[in-house]
This record gives sequence, structure tokens and C-alpha cells, in this order.
Amino acid sequence: MPVDKTADTTPDATTADHFGPVSVTQADGVATVLVDSPPVNAMGEAVLEGLRAAAEVVSAAARDVRAVVLTGGGSKAFMAGADISEFSDLAADPDGMRRHSVAARATFDAWQALPHPLIAAVQASAVGGGLEIALVCDLIVADPTARFGLPEVKLGLIPGGGGTLRLPDRIGVAAAKELLLLGSVVDAERAATLGLINRVSAPGQALFEARALAERIAALPWVAVSSVKRAVDGGLDVLTGRLNREREIFLETATSADFTEGFTAFLEKRKPHYTHR
Repeated sequence: MPVDKTADTTPDATTADHFGPVSVTQADGVATVLVDSPPVNAMGEAVLEGLRAAAEVVSAAARDVRAVVLTGGGSKAFMAGADISEFSDLAADPDGMRRHSVAARATFDAWQALPHPLIAAVQASAVGGGLEIALVCDLIVADPTARFGLPEVKLGLIPGGGGTLRLPDRIGVAAAKELLLLGSVVDAERAATLGLINRVSAPGQALFEARALAERIAALPWVAVSSVKRAVDGGLDVLTGRLNREREIFLETATSADFTEGFTAFLEKRKPHYTHR
């Protein structure tokens, strides 16, 4: 079947807000949040600030918005982790990693706190921080070309945006440990089999199908829908404690010699030589 190339676009909106590389449009009870920061929508300072502002807009919209779709622009990535151009300076600054971790945590917490059903429309690969923000969402719809993984271990690091917690919660501890310990990246079909994502869309239709799903949810009674989410997500206080512990371990790992070597090798496009220290 031919792909409708006009379908996977943001619809006409009643309102639109722009926060640097992040925009928010609202129509039919659905807010669509688009991150458009070429080439890979990396979660640098501007994107993190834009996503926090978008969460505030959605929260303030109250019941005028009853479902949210989060997506990325372009065909290279849904979203990537830290911006490499910024990350070099962060890694060199003794307090840089902590500051970035605090900023990222504030963004993820703002999205986690929203009572709205959140749907990630993953139009391209979600790896590292990109997968971590997708895991904050309640549902994930992905293009068949998308790939998923948390490969931080290959750089001598661990996921620091909740990935060590939300991935096991979504797919089970054994499957999550396999992906985390090996730093494996899987395709959309495998991700669906694992339960990591909810649906594989038709080619080029992730946003269109995610919005259709969001519109169906938005048509249902808001009190009941938001109550379902609140009931299922109970225990956020416990999650907060676990996230705090993950951040402590992340920052400890970021001081290791192997992380310095892994990150340097990544920048220099060579094989790392780890000393396991």
C-alpha cells in the first residue's frame, strides 16, 4: 500500500507555542510536542529547557488537553542523549555531569508528573536518552525502521535518566538486564515482542497512528482516564528514591577511568582500551 506522505505531520492546531527547538500544538484534545533539533534531536540544554516548558504548557491546559503525543523531527533519531558538543565540556568540568544530571532529571520529572496519557511517536531510533524519555511515556508507537537500546555500558557509563528502572518495569528484569549489560540495540519488531513498545506503525506513519490513538483516548471521560493512569502509576515516591540512587551510581561511574577512555574513544572513532578501573 502506498504511504500517505502527508499523514505523518502535525495537524492544524488551535494553538501553538515554541520553546527553542521544541514546539507544542493543540487540537482535538491532543497536544503534540515536537523536538526538532537537527541532526539527532540531542537532549542538550535547549532541548531539556524546551521539554520542561512544554510540560508546563500541557499542565496549564488542564482538561483542554487530555492526551499528549511526543515526537522528534527528521529521520535520524527520535531523540538522542546528551549533546556531544556540550558533553565534552561537561565531562571535563568536575561539576558538569552533576549539573547535567540535575537538569535532565528536572525535565523527566516534569513529564512523569503529568496526569495526561503520554504517547511517544518514535519516527526514528530511540537510543540512550532518547529511549529513556520514551520510557516516561505510557505508550510507544514506532516506525518499523526504529531501533531501541541503552548502550551506555559500552562507553563505561550507565543510563542516568531512569533507564535502569523504567526498562525493567516495562519488559521485566531478565530481559532488561540482557539489554543493559550487553548494551544491545534492538529493532522495532524485537522491541514489540519484548513489550518495550506497544505498536509498530506502517512505514512513515508513527505520528499519524500515535495521534489517532491519542484522539481515541481524548474522547473518553477525562476523570476516568486520568484516574487509571494515577492508579497504575501509584508509588511515585518509591520511584523517586530509586531514581535518586540511580543518579548517585551514574555520577560515581562517570568518575571512572573507563568512562574517560570510552568517551574519548567514541569521539576519536576508535576501539576503547578498558583497564576496568
